[in-house]
Amino acid sequence: MSYHLLSRLRPLRASAILFTNIVSVCSGFLWHQPHHLSLQRQLIHHQDASSYVPVQRFSMSNRDLVSSATDRGHEFVDDGNIISAVRSSLRDDLIQPHIDTISTNNDSSQDITVVLLLAVSGGRDSVALFHAVTALLRKNNDDSILNTTICLSHDNDSGDGIKEIQCELHVAHFNHEQRRDNSDEDEAFVQRLCAERGIPFHNYSWSDEEFSSAKVGQTDENTMSGISFTQDIARKWRRRKLRDLLSDLVLQTNKNTIRDTNRWGAILTAHHGDDSDETILLKLLRGSHLSNLRGIEARSDKFDLTTDMSPSTCVGYFAKPMLQLRKNDITNFLESNALEWREDESNATNKYKRNKVRNELIPLMRELAGGEEALQKRFNNIDQQSRAISKDLKERATSYLASMPSQSEFWLPGDEVDIICEEAFHIWASRVTDRQLQLSYDQINRIKFQVERYPSRLQWTIDVGDLWRVQRNGHILALLHDTENISDSLPWCIVETKSVLFDVNDQIESDTELFISIPPELENSTLTIKRIKDVGNLRFLPQWREGRSPMKIKELLRGQKIPLHHRDETPVMCISGETDEQIVAVHIDDLEKSRDGKWK
Repeated sequence: MSYHLLSRLRPLRASAILFTNIVSVCSGFLWHQPHHLSLQRQLIHHQDASSYVPVQRFSMSNRDLVSSATDRGHEFVDDGNIISAVRSSLRDDLIQPHIDTISTNNDSSQDITVVLLLAVSGGRDSVALFHAVTALLRKNNDDSILNTTICLSHDNDSGDGIKEIQCELHVAHFNHEQRRDNSDEDEAFVQRLCAERGIPFHNYSWSDEEFSSAKVGQTDENTMSGISFTQDIARKWRRRKLRDLLSDLVLQTNKNTIRDTNRWGAILTAHHGDDSDETILLKLLRGSHLSNLRGIEARSDKFDLTTDMSPSTCVGYFAKPMLQLRKNDITNFLESNALEWREDESNATNKYKRNKVRNELIPLMRELAGGEEALQKRFNNIDQQSRAISKDLKERATSYLASMPSQSEFWLPGDEVDIICEEAFHIWASRVTDRQLQLSYDQINRIKFQVERYPSRLQWTIDVGDLWRVQRNGHILALLHDTENISDSLPWCIVETKSVLFDVNDQIESDTELFISIPPELENSTLTIKRIKDVGNLRFLPQWREGRSPMKIKELLRGQKIPLHHRDETPVMCISGETDEQIVAVHIDDLEKSRDGKWK
């Protein structure tokens, strides 16, 4: 990663810009000559790679002028309305909706403090967000950055909405330590940026943590044991640390702070419109439901900011105030103001799927769609339609859930599962598992198929992954969670016989004791029922093939006309010895006649 200071000129051109300023001032036309700024920009964009010096911009037209309250000497060129867009999103998507939920008097905003925690990597997007937010701050009398207000109204804004709110601004940076010295240079750059503006800086390093894939997604865990770096683990680490930090900042109390009940917070990240388009495509590639083919949300659902030591009613949000902006707008803002940022060289590689979508798929789609504007319109249409479908489905599904006699179990409406029932089951499963289980469309389709194809089967179990099972009992569906295998060891005993191994009418849910003939060396073995996906494509010799060679279990299922998408879920009975595992029976569903199957 390297520094980018895009407005770099040879001394001659820097002198030329200074000369244009002097001439304009002397002639009295500094604020009235439209060509003045244009001339400077032409000079700036004539860059020479052999000699670089940073240029301080000396003047700008009134329409481009934005002053930073934290540094009154700094003024921003904002042709792309970056600061205005961030201001509007903070007000309309985050702060005003939160204020509207508080039952207080009309002057409530004067007694409320919002803690804004910016996640700043040092890259282009987060640096632009940093400068935009700091430009909106207004210091109070004690000149402390922790005692400021954030301006939420434009100069010509005469509306009734909130105009400003007390604010504390903090910055968090994550050093993933994956790019050697460049990672440390990113950290130093962000720390210096905060020091120049007097913003509190909080840094987290990958090597300072102990990670565990089982704990990294849990917000109530503070320690994790060592695992290798992955994008998913790193993302969960960042979110957990940001939430913990925001909780500490909001709940801290001293004589200079407002009481806890009037403090709340938000974590700001620098996702923009291009990121939202990429998210739509990634969801499409994952097979997301039509109701979920929407882009990134400007604000998350609220989450409680509570700790064991400090229970509170305070809340926090994740917010993304740059979603209405495009990457080109952000780049132009930084270039026009000679602002530095750090460039992550890995963004140019296609190692990760999102990078490949960004670097290869979207440019191709832009070409096929007829240009940038046309492609953006397509994405906007998909986003709007998906949100409309989602809103309608959620309202109907919520109404259905409210009508159920019990919320701990899901009640089937009959032998048909319509789209409202699908959505209701998805919401219910997420709710009763505290969001641990997020069923995919394929998983819900499997459950729907089982209900509709076999209406007479009122008892069955389907494994939906991560040790979760959906169990039907009559017209009720329940979720079960296992910590070990899909079933406990079955009761069994050994008999001296070569007769039929078991009653062919026994079903998988049966508690019937099974009699099995096994050799003496396996007397201390364990008998379990598993799924084929858990044991692999082992060889198996059914009773009716005695005297022939064993065959792979999936070949047997194919011969029994079991559909491909059912084979991995087929139950098998296994005997596990000290060194190996053998299949002794397989349960074949009678799909043709919609009957319960048999053990073979």
